[in-house]
Amino acid sequence: MTLTRLQSPEHPLAGEWWALYESAFPASERRGAVQHAAAMQDAAFHCFHLADAQGFAGLLSYWQWDTLCYVEHLAIAPGRRGQGIGHLVLQHVPAPSILEIEPVVDEPTARRLRFYESCGFVRLSQPHVQLAYQAGQPDVPLWLLSRPAVSAQMVAGFERLFHAGPMRYREI
Repeated sequence: MTLTRLQSPEHPLAGEWWALYESAFPASERRGAVQHAAAMQDAAFHCFHLADAQGFAGLLSYWQWDTLCYVEHLAIAPGRRGQGIGHLVLQHVPAPSILEIEPVVDEPTARRLRFYESCGFVRLSQPHVQLAYQAGQPDVPLWLLSRPAVSAQMVAGFERLFHAGPMRYREI
C-alpha cells in the first residue's frame, strides 16, 4: 500500500481524493475546498491518497500532535471495501490515537463500530460534539474511540487540540 501525502489541492492525485471525500462524508463532516487547502498547509495535518497495484484504494487524513493523533477521515473506495485495506492503513496511524464515529443506531453504524474495535479501538465514555465543518450545517454529536484506551485528561487535551487545530479550518 502506498500512502502519498498531499499538501496541495493541485497535486495530481488530489482530484481522486476529493471526489471520494465528497461522496463519503456529509457536508457537516467535511471542509469546503478553500478551508481544506488551508488545512493542507498546516504541518500537523496529514492528508493521504491510498493506492496499491490495483489503483486508488481510499483516503486517510489525521492530525499529529506531540501527545496524540486524531484520525479525521478514513474512506475506502467503494469497489475496494471488504479487502482489509482499512485495517492495513490504520496500522500507519500513530498511537495513541482518537477518532469519531456516529452513534450506533442501525446495522451500518454497528458495523463501523465493530470494524474499529477489530482494529484495537475502544469506545470512550466522554460526550463529544463535532462542530459543523460548513456554515449552515448542524453540529454532529459523535462517539469518541481511542487506541489504546486513553484517560479523561487526555480526552480533555484532545478537545483543546481539536478546537485549536481542525476546527480552525472550517467555514463559519
